[in-house]
Amino acid sequence: MRKCGGCGVDKYCSKQCQKAAWPVHKQICKLNRETHDTLMSRPQDFQRFEALRDFTRKHRANISEATFYSVRLSYLPPLSTDPVATSRDREDVLVIELRTRPNALRARPEKRFYVMGVQLETLTSFFPPEKIDEMRLRLRTCREEATSHRGPSSAVLVVMRLSDPDIEAMNVFPVAFWLDQSDVEELEMPWKDFLIWRLNEGIVE
Repeated sequence: MRKCGGCGVDKYCSKQCQKAAWPVHKQICKLNRETHDTLMSRPQDFQRFEALRDFTRKHRANISEATFYSVRLSYLPPLSTDPVATSRDREDVLVIELRTRPNALRARPEKRFYVMGVQLETLTSFFPPEKIDEMRLRLRTCREEATSHRGPSSAVLVVMRLSDPDIEAMNVFPVAFWLDQSDVEELEMPWKDFLIWRLNEGIVE
């Protein structure tokens, strides 16, 4: 996977894929760069945000799995008889509330933050009006790219929201999943318990 050379956030499978996505990514790239520049002007905040991104990368598999299970029933009968149509209509946002651990400076990257809560929202219930179009674009782009590579897919926006006494920050990214659930096995516990347990115990694979 290759990162965008402009914002260093979004990843692409090839140069051709990156070029094809540029008309849509252009706006997102600008916003990513603006966020980066703002954080760079406050070194302590930037370090905390980088730690949050490292934490997210370490737990990406856990987050992706829990994200899928948080919405999977919405794509199955009796809630849905047409998963593709359901995918176009849904605008789910999984919000993970975090606090920095007291021993964060000495902790491994996957244990620097503690989950305080998890809730499932929508674009319009979570984001302010001026952010909705931007986030809708990210969600749609992720869904369309996943569908073009793997077949019918959907996506959820994940928000890692850090709320410390001295700083508030968010890391927002989309998680795509395949709509074909023929081989899906159930989790051994509720998805929310699974997510909190894996992240708070620092369990990574």
